[in-house]
Amino acid sequence: MESVKTKTKIYDQVVDRIKQRISKGELPQGSALPPERQLIDELNVSRSSLREGFRILEMMGLIESIPSKGRFVRTSRSDGGATGRVPLQDEAILELVEARLVLEPAIAVEAAKHASPSDLTRIRRILTKTGKDVESLEHRAQCDFDFHLVLAESTHNFIFVNIVKMTFNLIMATHERIYALLDDKEIFLREHEEVYDAIVGRDIDRAANLMADHVRRVYRTLQNGIAMEGVAASAK
Repeated sequence: MESVKTKTKIYDQVVDRIKQRISKGELPQGSALPPERQLIDELNVSRSSLREGFRILEMMGLIESIPSKGRFVRTSRSDGGATGRVPLQDEAILELVEARLVLEPAIAVEAAKHASPSDLTRIRRILTKTGKDVESLEHRAQCDFDFHLVLAESTHNFIFVNIVKMTFNLIMATHERIYALLDDKEIFLREHEEVYDAIVGRDIDRAANLMADHVRRVYRTLQNGIAMEGVAASAK
């Protein structure tokens, strides 16, 4: 068990070091990452830890693998590769929420159709748990994940379940950043409760609309928070 923890710390260090190089401009958008052997020596890690770090960075939307060419820092959509106002990591977060805007209303519809009484009980328990400590960033992040995962499980469609697990793996990888920007606390709980009520009432249209409104608000809140940070940074 100890060796597993040590390995986790090592590939987390790989992620942190490469993220720092990207944010400082040492690895600009579109640039190739150094060869594996060079990074292994520079970071003093094993090949397996390095590749696990690469996998996480790809999941976070910071790098991409191009067959027969290698690994590259992703290029921002907004500026065609020039240094933009939105840091690459923040742009990846916004892209993730854009994808959720397509996915989550469909899940709410299927949950309204197929949720069993035991599914509804599980969702209600998560909402009750959420309300016990909305001030805690860690607690909100975990309860948010639990709510959306149980909603997906309530569709009884394993594809939805696996997609939600994947998207929230990305969210949890940067959850401190995301939930610090999402200073919504009671709002997100109220929105979750409204979606739950629509599902209990088997109101398909209302469930879809409420979920779409919820994800859109999350997107706007993140977008505004990132923009305000950019303004503050440029004023220094």
